[in-house]
Amino acid sequence: MAKQTKKPRTKRELDVLRDYAFRLYLSGETQKIIAAKTDLTEATISKWANEDNWERQRKEQSTSTIALVNSLMLAAKKISELIIAKLNKGETDNIDAITKLSDNIAKVMASAKRIAKGITKDEVIDVIIDLEQWLMQRMETDDELTPELISTINKYHKKYIEYISAQEA
Repeated sequence: MAKQTKKPRTKRELDVLRDYAFRLYLSGETQKIIAAKTDLTEATISKWANEDNWERQRKEQSTSTIALVNSLMLAAKKISELIIAKLNKGETDNIDAITKLSDNIAKVMASAKRIAKGITKDEVIDVIIDLEQWLMQRMETDDELTPELISTINKYHKKYIEYISAQEA
């Protein structure tokens, strides 16, 4: 029996796979696993990773919620120390300034609490990757899912991730 050959992929299909592979990498997958999931060679995945500096991008996106909450808690501590210093120096004549500082502590702590309870950027990326995996599988049997449509969806996923990253900053 003759070996079946795969049909060559178009540039558009490769672009979709490249974007999908990048998202898998951001979620923590190894290049070997990405190659298996995308049915591409490890050399191709490695080439893409080097060309687009995936490692740097993964490090940038991994600003974790825990680090953000810790930064907010540190800010609250510094504001508290400022209030204590003012009180220790007997600077109670400007009670409005101390009240404003106290309000700022409350706001910072509330923000930290919301962030700690909220959905993290990493969780959003994981959901997006799961959806993209499902769409890639569906594309094999669903004629409505074209490489162009997947590419457009990926573009908006990327924009959404950039949006939530800006909200965290």
